Amino acid sequence: MKQFDWVFTISRPRFWPYLAGPWAVGMVTASNSISDFKSSLFWIGFLFFLWPANFFLYGLNDYADGDTDKYNPKKQQYENLYQTNQNTILWIIFALIAVLAGIFICFFPTVESQIVFVIWVLFSTFYSVPPLRFKARLLMDSCSNVLYILPGIMVFLMFEPLAKLSWPLVVAAWVWAMGMHLFSALPDIKSDRSAKVKTTAVWLGFKKATLLTMAYYSTAALLCGLYANIWLGVLAFLCYGMPTTYIYFSKNTESVFLLYKKFPFINLFFGATLFIYVIFKHNLLFS
Repeated sequence: MKQFDWVFTISRPRFWPYLAGPWAVGMVTASNSISDFKSSLFWIGFLFFLWPANFFLYGLNDYADGDTDKYNPKKQQYENLYQTNQNTILWIIFALIAVLAGIFICFFPTVESQIVFVIWVLFSTFYSVPPLRFKARLLMDSCSNVLYILPGIMVFLMFEPLAKLSWPLVVAAWVWAMGMHLFSALPDIKSDRSAKVKTTAVWLGFKKATLLTMAYYSTAALLCGLYANIWLGVLAFLCYGMPTTYIYFSKNTESVFLLYKKFPFINLFFGATLFIYVIFKHNLLFS
């Protein structure tokens, strides 16, 4: 079984909350009572975005990134380098996930949520796969990271009408996702440049890309403070803006990778805080 360890690791277990977390936050935002979490659709969706969706997203990414990964020491040390002899098993699992996704979407109660799911599939596919390959296109590499917040929008639209969606908070989440992408691209500048992949981070260079990351995080924190809660906005800036500011003024560019490895914990902490905040704001425990 050891030769199949990559089936687990390719899905990036430390990143599982990046899709499942927004799904949970979207659900709690749409809920009228804690009993709404008894919905089987919620738990099926949570499980889908916990592993199959991550395997699909990162499996395609690793499959398509052979040109850059061979130059990337992160793939040798922090992540496993994908091997081409794994292709057959990879595509079998992709096919099974496609069948699961097809069954899953049939149970969505609204057309709007189905549309968002299709958009998620398209962005997850063409972030890595040619001919679109958003990850190698200026600005689109970060913009396409909207895929990480789509599970939250998706589940919200299963239970609430589109008119109730808070667009300023959607923009805040989208800008946060763009900041997350650009920050994660900072350690890859050297390998992407070696592979002649012109990402936004490569185009801007380390310092300017870090500044843009700070701008994304600051905008997200500001919108969160204005349209959700001022203290959530402050916490968002402390969690994301301050570490990025430190990276900008740090003379040791390798420290960005050390901080990059901490972001799964930062995201889990902030996401859990947001989840608990919504529970108490909507008084779900006692309704």
